[in-house]
Amino acid sequence: MLLIEEFLDNCYQIAKKIEETSLNELIEYIEDNFDKIDDPLLLDNEIKQKLSEFTEYILSSKKLPIERALKRLQQVSGMVERFKYNYLTSTLECSDVPKPLDTPIKYAKGVGPSREKLLKKLGIETIGDLINCFPRDYEDRRKIIPIVFIRENEKVTTKGIIKSVEKIKKGDLVIISALLQDGISQVVLKWFNQEFKELELKQLINKEVYVSGTPKRGFFGAIEIQNPEISLSNSPEREIIPIYPLTENLTQKTLRKIIEDNISAVCNYQDVIPNEIVEIRKLLDIKRAYIGMHFPRSSFHQKLSRKRLAYEELLLFQLALFISRKNVEKIGGIAKQLSGQLAEKFVNSLPFKLTNAQIRAHNEIRQDLMSPNPMNRLLQGDVGSGKTLVAELAIIDNYEAGFQSALMVPTSILAIQHYQKIFNHLTNLGIRVALLIGSTSQKEKDKIKFALKNGDLDVIIGTHALIQEDVHFANLGLVIIDEQHRFGVKQREELISKGKVVDTLIMTATPIPRTLSLTLYGDLDVSIIDEMPPGRKEIKTFTLKHTRAKEVYKFVKDQIIENGDQAYIVYPLIEQSDQINAKAAEDMYEKLSKEAFADIPMGLLHGRMSDFEKNEVMSKFVKGEIKILVSTSVIEVGVDVPNATIMVIENAERFGLAQLHQLRGRVGRGSKQSYCFLIVSEAGEEAWDRLQFFASTTDGFKVAEYDMRLRGPGEFFGTRQHGMMDFKVADLISDSELIMLAREDAKWIIENQAESGIIKKVFELYGDRIKLLDVG
Repeated sequence: MLLIEEFLDNCYQIAKKIEETSLNELIEYIEDNFDKIDDPLLLDNEIKQKLSEFTEYILSSKKLPIERALKRLQQVSGMVERFKYNYLTSTLECSDVPKPLDTPIKYAKGVGPSREKLLKKLGIETIGDLINCFPRDYEDRRKIIPIVFIRENEKVTTKGIIKSVEKIKKGDLVIISALLQDGISQVVLKWFNQEFKELELKQLINKEVYVSGTPKRGFFGAIEIQNPEISLSNSPEREIIPIYPLTENLTQKTLRKIIEDNISAVCNYQDVIPNEIVEIRKLLDIKRAYIGMHFPRSSFHQKLSRKRLAYEELLLFQLALFISRKNVEKIGGIAKQLSGQLAEKFVNSLPFKLTNAQIRAHNEIRQDLMSPNPMNRLLQGDVGSGKTLVAELAIIDNYEAGFQSALMVPTSILAIQHYQKIFNHLTNLGIRVALLIGSTSQKEKDKIKFALKNGDLDVIIGTHALIQEDVHFANLGLVIIDEQHRFGVKQREELISKGKVVDTLIMTATPIPRTLSLTLYGDLDVSIIDEMPPGRKEIKTFTLKHTRAKEVYKFVKDQIIENGDQAYIVYPLIEQSDQINAKAAEDMYEKLSKEAFADIPMGLLHGRMSDFEKNEVMSKFVKGEIKILVSTSVIEVGVDVPNATIMVIENAERFGLAQLHQLRGRVGRGSKQSYCFLIVSEAGEEAWDRLQFFASTTDGFKVAEYDMRLRGPGEFFGTRQHGMMDFKVADLISDSELIMLAREDAKWIIENQAESGIIKKVFELYGDRIKLLDVG
């Protein structure tokens, strides 16, 4: 059985070769397969006729001289594309006046008070929200695959009779199983922790059902379909069925019908993308795209619809970035005058040489400082690559030009550590440095604020305490924000607005592919430190079951006694919880200090301790007075102890890969061999695979991409708070090519069509948020 689009795609692929053998191959393919086409679209007589004309055009070339026949072959690709655009997509005739998109959802067709409440749980407040509630998946029910032909990991719709249903309990896990038979073969269907399915399925015993899902290999090697969708019908709906996100008491069938009854609302949409771009990028019109997202006529229609809507989201966002950058350029910046002598003096005083990547990044930042446009730069480098030193050079250049600098970091521990390092490095150059965090005494705070306002301080390092209303600068010229995704956009804007026109440097140890940095960080210029300081050894990483924890403790103890090394042991919780089955730092500190490490000095660090207590513990660890630091993930960012060579992470399955990468980066800071042990308590196959992957690489980019695929960029980068990343269709991982095209086209629009309707749409969509885009 073949669908029309499969038949056409195969013709297209054969015709692309354009040679005599391809002509024969194409004719043979059509003769062998035309009768195998079984597609519900053949019920449309026009489509049936056009398909016959297409095949006849090719088959009749057998009678032509070879030159003319090959010429016909060259037309096939274009004919296939036109056929698909004309007949494998559908649109809507907009004759009646549809209800406006801002119409409250209770006035939508088929929605009463009870359904209104259910829809609002999904965030659907208006008809516009309803039309933009896109399917999370699709079931292609055009082809019904017999059970015998279903294959592992290929989503299918099959049919059969439910023969038996059973429930099995294994601890907290409830498995509902059903046997599906079609007279020749059978397959087991399974649902996990969905007890309500038992009653539902028992009512279907001895009834024919349609089952859609992805077959997987079960525990004993047999193929089974896990968590499938089941529908009972006298005849299959031979179409592509949208699968929507749901809430309790709202079924797929109900939501599908509500959207179908109100789909005419798409007639409110106008195409805003310039025609030139629509033609070049081969984009569907907006109405056809919306129809194709909800009720696609073919897979081709759905894919093109998704591309069209994703592209528009990305284009509007990229336009907002360009507008934001232009607004900043209108304000203008300060071209700072500096010779670079002070930075050169500092570099010459260091006991090591800068890497080429550090030199390159510093030169890029210096050019920005000297430019008449405000700097907006992202400094990206893996953990331990030497970003802080480059930031220090920027502070020195900014000081030489006569301006103050502010460095904002997410935690007090990191602020204190940055302060100690920067104070030691810069005081010798005559640069006055101070620390401002929540625990700073009121007397000291008043003194620091007075000195900042009067220009008696050159550099301030702190947490969000820097953005308090009563913190004023005499001449703030440079703001550096470390691990910026940990701050809200408003927080960053408040710090930057402390000066008239401030140069901004954002630092991150989160490796991000370039296309993503263009989207996540606005239109920032990017400097990448892609080189590690010489002498660093790769951290050896091991994934172990919790039953081997004692072996790890013995290794830690031996390394400390024999080599004088230090270690971190990290836990996901501060104290034991009834809700979460995981080890806690406080309890394990007590236990380990009495048992496994009774004769070794230990310390405890967690987020509930005061800044003074944290500083006291870290200070002892840095000096080597504490050999083992038991901690929560509070040490994730920035803590730098060269003698610490072992990182033990308990309940590693409870941490994200980006977090694990940051934690691992706390060791391996010196020339000694370092180790990271991931101790796993309870993890399924997927979690174990994730940790095994992490152990196999120290490449931050690979870890980041893997983590983004698992969790999505919004969770990974903390961009939910960004307010700019609410893409309904676009995907920052799979749409990297579209991001680049949208950026290219946005630039063209700004330069050639600055007054076009799409610019108006940008301001309607982003409004006041445009000014926040340059903040990151």
